[in-house]
Amino acid sequence: MDPSGPATKSGRQVGAEYTEALLNYLEALRQEGKGLPARAGKVSVAAVALASGVDQQSLYKNPRCRELLEQAAQELGLQAIEARATGPSTKDDAKTQRIQVLEAQVATLKAEVDGLRRQLSRYAHIEQHMVETGRRVIP
Repeated sequence: MDPSGPATKSGRQVGAEYTEALLNYLEALRQEGKGLPARAGKVSVAAVALASGVDQQSLYKNPRCRELLEQAAQELGLQAIEARATGPSTKDDAKTQRIQVLEAQVATLKAEVDGLRRQLSRYAHIEQHMVETGRRVIP
C-alpha cells in the first residue's frame, strides 16, 4: 500500500484538501463568469460536489466548506444549503418529485460537462505543444 495514500491522511488533512479543492472550483467559476449549479433557487450540492471533487457530505459537515459555499450562494442570490431532511415530504406529488430528480440530474450533468471541457482544453494544450515542439509531454 502506498504510504502517502488516503488511508494515512487525518480528517483534518482531508478536510483541508476538500477546502482547497472547493476554493479552486469557486475561483474557476468566478474567472469563467459562471454561477453555481442551482436547482429551484437553491445550490445543487450534488453538482458542486461532483464538479469540485469534494465529498458531498463534506459540503454539509465541514464548517469551512459549508461557509464558503453559503457565501458563494449568497453572492449569487441563491438560497444557502440546508441540512438534509430526515424523510420525504408528504405535500410533494409524484410530478414535483420527478421534476426535482430531473433537475438534479441536469445540474449534475452540466457540472460533469464543465469538468470534461476543462479536461479537453488541457489535452488540446498538450497536443498543441507536441505539434509545435515535436516532444512528448508527460501530464
